[in-house]
Amino acid sequence: METERPGRSKAMEGLIAVVWGIAFIIVYFLFNIFWGQTIASKTGLLLHLEWSDLTLAFAAAIYVCLVGLLFYLYGLLFSEKVAGRGMQLLTVLPLVLLGSLIWLLTYRSLSGATSNLNDMPWMFFTLFAFWLVPIVDYLKFYITDSTYLKAAGLLLSLLPSTAAWLGMIRMTGLQGERRLLRGLLPGTAVPAMLLALLFGSMLLPHQAPFTLKTLPVLDGATAAIPFGNIAVHELTGVNKPYAANAVRFNTTHNAYVNLIEKRADLIFVAGPSDEETALAASKGVKLKLTPIGKDAFIFLVHRENPVSNVTVAQLQAIYSGQLTNWKEIGGADSRIVAFQREKNSGSQTFMEQKIMKGLPFAEPPKERKAGGMGGLIEAVADYHNADNALGYSFYYYASEMNRREEVKFLAVEGVEPNKDNIRSKTYPFTAELFAVTREDEPENSAANRMVAWILSEEGRQAVEAGGYVTATH
Repeated sequence: METERPGRSKAMEGLIAVVWGIAFIIVYFLFNIFWGQTIASKTGLLLHLEWSDLTLAFAAAIYVCLVGLLFYLYGLLFSEKVAGRGMQLLTVLPLVLLGSLIWLLTYRSLSGATSNLNDMPWMFFTLFAFWLVPIVDYLKFYITDSTYLKAAGLLLSLLPSTAAWLGMIRMTGLQGERRLLRGLLPGTAVPAMLLALLFGSMLLPHQAPFTLKTLPVLDGATAAIPFGNIAVHELTGVNKPYAANAVRFNTTHNAYVNLIEKRADLIFVAGPSDEETALAASKGVKLKLTPIGKDAFIFLVHRENPVSNVTVAQLQAIYSGQLTNWKEIGGADSRIVAFQREKNSGSQTFMEQKIMKGLPFAEPPKERKAGGMGGLIEAVADYHNADNALGYSFYYYASEMNRREEVKFLAVEGVEPNKDNIRSKTYPFTAELFAVTREDEPENSAANRMVAWILSEEGRQAVEAGGYVTATH
C-alpha cells in the first residue's frame, strides 16, 4: 500500500525524490569515508585469517550483509519522506547511475582493462566503492578472470542502493505499532544466519597433513608461485588468500642458491642452469629433481598484433637481432620490441638453452629488459608501442596467475600452446616443473613427505584442479 500525499502533484513528488536522491548520495559518501577509514582501509582485512575457505566465505558474506543492513535501515527510517515505490526508486537511482557510469567509463578507457579492480587505473571506482575493497581483495583469489571480477565489483557496488530501496518498500507496506522493529527483523535474519554458519564451520573437524609451522621451507621460481599456493592450500587447509600470503618465492636462481645453502628444504623450479649445477657441485651438494608437472614456454604479443604464428627460426632471428620488423613475418611495418628477462631467471635460462641454443642475444635497450615475469607481461600489454612488443613467459603463469586481456599467445610452428598440446608434447617448447630437494634429505622429512603427496593420486587431482598439467610417472 503506497503512501498518499494529498495536495502534491507528480512533478512535486518527483522533485522531492530527486532532492532525497542527492541527500542519499551525500549520506553514501559520508558512509564511505567513515567506513573506509575505520574498517575497509585495514590492510588485508580478510586476507590474514587462518580459516578454511568455507569459513572465510561466510566472513566475507557477513561483511557484505552488514553494509547492506546499514542501508536497509536507512531505507526503513526515510521511507516516509518519499511517496510510492516508483519515487522511492528514484531516490536511489542517481547513486546507481553514478557508480555504473564511473565503472563503464573506466572499463571502456582501458579497452577491457589490463589492470584489476583496486589497481591504480580503477582508482575512481575504488574511491566510489571504497567499502568494497576488502571484498575485491578477497574475491581475486577465487575469480581469476579479471573481467568477471570487474563485473562482480559492479554488481556488489549496487548493494547499498538496492538495500535502501528494499528498506523503503518494506516500511511502506507495514502498518501499526513497532513498524521499525518488524521492518528490521528480515534484514537481520540473513547476517544472523551467516554468523551461525560461520561458527558452525569453525567447529567442523579438520585434519591436514601439515600445519604452516610443520611445512618444509619452500622456495621456487616466479612461474611456480601458483603451484606453491595450491600445495600449501591443500596440505594445510588454510584458505587461498592466506596460503598465497604464506608462499614467498625468490625466483629460480635464488631458490637454487637457498636450497644448496640449506636455507630452503624444497623448491619448485625448472631444471638448473649450468651455473647452478656448478654451484651445487662446488658445495658438495647433489640435487634430486622429481618431475611433478608440465608447463610450456610461450611467446606473447599484444592482442591487436596481426601475427599469430612464429617459427623457431624466426624467434632465433628476432632475439639475435637479425629480424627487426614485424612486416618480415606478416605483421605491420613496425619495429619489433623484443623483451628479455634477467640472467638466471627460469624463463631466461629456458630461452637460452631451448630456443637460442647457444646463439648470441642482441643486447636489449634497458627499457626492454623486464625485472619480473609479471612486469614483462604487463609491459607487453601496457608498453607505449604495445602492438610492437614481443615477450615470453610460462603458460600457467601467464594464463592463470597474471592473465592480461590485452595479450595473446603465439602459436609456434603452427601449434597453439594449450593444455592438450602441452600434455601430448605437441607444442614444441614444453617444460618440466621439478620438485628439487637435496639427495641427503632424510626419507621421512617434511620435504620428502610433501613430494610424495604431490605424486599421489590426491595430489595429482589437486594440481590438475588448479590448472596445471601433471607429470606422468
